[in-house]
Amino acid sequence: MKEQFPDQSGYTYQPATINQEPSAHPYQYPVMNADPEQAMVEELKNGNSQAMISFFNLYYAPLCYFAERMIHDRQAAEDIVEDTFMKLWKKHMDFGTIQNIKAFLYITTRNACLNLLKQYQRDAVSRKEMAYLNGDSDDFVLNSIIRTEVMAEIYRQIEKLPTQSRKVLKMSVFENMRNHEIAAALDVSIHTVKNQKVRAMQLLRMNICRHHP
Repeated sequence: MKEQFPDQSGYTYQPATINQEPSAHPYQYPVMNADPEQAMVEELKNGNSQAMISFFNLYYAPLCYFAERMIHDRQAAEDIVEDTFMKLWKKHMDFGTIQNIKAFLYITTRNACLNLLKQYQRDAVSRKEMAYLNGDSDDFVLNSIIRTEVMAEIYRQIEKLPTQSRKVLKMSVFENMRNHEIAAALDVSIHTVKNQKVRAMQLLRMNICRHHP
């Protein structure tokens, strides 16, 4: 069947083939008080493609950010992360906890990035990159994972913003658009764009502080 995963924060993803039908029932958390992420893990093990899409929505953009920091190539980063999620789907019965899934996603993405850099080893820039990674790879990956987890939380909170504020903030932060470009794209005044950006940042800070006091 064909699955269409939505775009995430400037990163794009083309429909990919998933060779397993989803569960007949729609995705829902089986127990009201259960940990939502763990409930998603159980649904993924049961072959529910909606759970797979939920994981994709949570981790696709942060993993692209993680990969792009390693290889400095957005398109290649997107390709690597796309392949990582297809591997996750093929192994969906193998994971028992959210920690297992996170480890798989990061390790698989990291290894694919390193393999790509090895292919580019003849290039002078890539040799410098490899020297940096090989010299302090553990610290590099750990710092990248921490940074990526922070970005993942920011992405989640941005998605909770009101529609107009969310659009303005995404265009400004993720697409590097200037105020006049955003105003033209949304057919609003520059003053409105500035106000929406201020409102978006205020709400974002409030949401993050509420969830992480």
